[in-house]
Amino acid sequence: MGIHILDGVSIFIYLMIMATIAVFFSKYMKGAKDFFAGGRRIPWWVAGISLYMGLFSSWTFSGAASLVYRTGWYGLLYFATWPIGFFIGFMLAGKRCRRSRVISPVEYIETRFNRTTHTVLSVIFGISLLYWPIQHMAALGKMVGPMLFPGSKIAISITILVVAAIVLFYTFSGGLWAVCVTDAVQSFLLVGTIVVMIVVIFLETPEIFNKLPSFTFHAPSSEPSYDFPYLIAYIMQGIFAAAMGDRAQRYYSVRDEKAVLKLGLLTTALFAAGPVLFGLIPFLGKVIWPDPSMIPGFAGLPNPQEGVFIAMAARYLPPGILGMFIAAMLAATMSATDTCWNTASAIFSVDLYKKIFKPDATDYHVLKIGRIAIVFFFIVAVAGALAITARGIKLDIIGITVGILAGVAVSIPLSLGIVIRNVSRWAGLGAVVMGTLAAIVSSDLSIFGPFHIFGFMKYPFGFRIFFIIGITLCMFLLSRPMGRLGRNRLAAIIVSCFTSVGFWLFFLFFNTNRSLSWGLIFGNVKPAPDVVSSGGYFAASCVASLALGCLTYLFFRIYSRDIGKPEPDVDAFFRLVKTPINVKKEVGDERETATVYPFVGIIVLGLAFMVLVLLLFPAGRVKPLINITLAAILVVIGLSIIRGGKSLLRNIKNKSLNN
Repeated sequence: MGIHILDGVSIFIYLMIMATIAVFFSKYMKGAKDFFAGGRRIPWWVAGISLYMGLFSSWTFSGAASLVYRTGWYGLLYFATWPIGFFIGFMLAGKRCRRSRVISPVEYIETRFNRTTHTVLSVIFGISLLYWPIQHMAALGKMVGPMLFPGSKIAISITILVVAAIVLFYTFSGGLWAVCVTDAVQSFLLVGTIVVMIVVIFLETPEIFNKLPSFTFHAPSSEPSYDFPYLIAYIMQGIFAAAMGDRAQRYYSVRDEKAVLKLGLLTTALFAAGPVLFGLIPFLGKVIWPDPSMIPGFAGLPNPQEGVFIAMAARYLPPGILGMFIAAMLAATMSATDTCWNTASAIFSVDLYKKIFKPDATDYHVLKIGRIAIVFFFIVAVAGALAITARGIKLDIIGITVGILAGVAVSIPLSLGIVIRNVSRWAGLGAVVMGTLAAIVSSDLSIFGPFHIFGFMKYPFGFRIFFIIGITLCMFLLSRPMGRLGRNRLAAIIVSCFTSVGFWLFFLFFNTNRSLSWGLIFGNVKPAPDVVSSGGYFAASCVASLALGCLTYLFFRIYSRDIGKPEPDVDAFFRLVKTPINVKKEVGDERETATVYPFVGIIVLGLAFMVLVLLLFPAGRVKPLINITLAAILVVIGLSIIRGGKSLLRNIKNKSLNN
């Protein structure tokens, strides 16, 4: 299932446009504030689209598409949970993130908590950000490689290496401005193409309506990790994740609180369209190809269902348009990857290098270190993606597992720390440490080789998230009472011992591991044949219980240090997040922002022109109405953006005259 020469030309031209955007914005990169926060002048609609596009990549078209293909209606409900969790979390902390006046998503941690917590969270969160580009590149290689290089045994590897190199170039050059603008441009093409493709599917195969499966809330019994509790847990996870990492970065890249509110509402609306835009096509693909071995071009590969989205595009889109769709998916992965790299480089250069190693580093020096870090991230991403594709691991499984291990516990102090005042300054560290341990023991770590023994509870995804959130919230919200109890050493020891025993009993009685139970310990029940002996899991549960008990005592004592002590810097921090942004003093006028509008509008009009030029070739005229419709959508968007820029300039001039 190779591609037509028109597709190849479309992909090449599109990637050159992305490189042009990076070169254009490189002139604005004068320091760390410009590189990591866009000078706080990124238009709210650009930042909102970028936030939305940064939260999915080619994984959405492979791992998430595979989930929908395998689980049906359940997969669509999974997409439907995204706007709920995001909106609640955004309303909780979005405005406060902007008022924190930071340029790194963990920069405020030192003031809110302390330097130790700041360093630990920076390291954990920075390392976790290194994984997602690995997954993005692996998903892209597995999905697009077989089409770009049909018949080649190294197609996936070539795709990963080439795309990662392009991402390295424009992330290194254009900073957050390039990241956000490329996100916006590729979203217009991607969403427009998907809308047209959905219409074409129903027009060309109207009988597909009669073959749709009956609605159900539940995934098939062959997918035990996906159940209704996971949908609820994913909403809870989304609430805390809405104010961390690249999401927080978008909040403080815009002018003020009003822009943040518009950004959040736009992103919520885009998430609400997710089930139709990104879930419907693989859902229909299951109807057309009931068995994964029927998916053309991917049948001989591991997990062929991960290629269902691109196979549907190849079936219904004409040459040239298919190439632009593939290019947009490439750009989606590139945008998600450079978002992670830009955020991680901010953490490593601002929060680790400057804070710990060189406090007197200049703004330009910090920018230089951030760019060096991005080169290192490129090497890690390529090596990791090649390793994942070689092992044939299901991308949705490993993505959710890593996200739970590295994200849930960290997200809670990052989001609640900016909202709740009355907790210990060590509450963030205690929550992350205990929550991470809870994530390890409750996960199925079979994909991590010899370390699988520590994941002895083997909870399904939903209960895993409930367990982690429960432990993390307790350590965070109860830090003051724990601190008061911790002043009495004997009482702290007694409670910690009961805690250790309680965890041990909980592990033995409330796990889903077929090789960990009382019956196995006393020899009354035989262990499951497909897992390790119960002795290893039993020993791991004892070690984990002891470790949690000891850590509980440790944090009893650490929390007690804050009792009765004044915290003027914390008080100052919360006064800051309650102080509205003074746009005139802190940001300046919007002339630089207004100049972006015509640039973006002209690029979108250029894409519309490309779509129409394809009609000059016989192969491009297979389905001319698709070209005309898509071009019309892009023209309307492009002209609207240019008109919006002119309107903004008039408002700026009127304000200047009035002043």
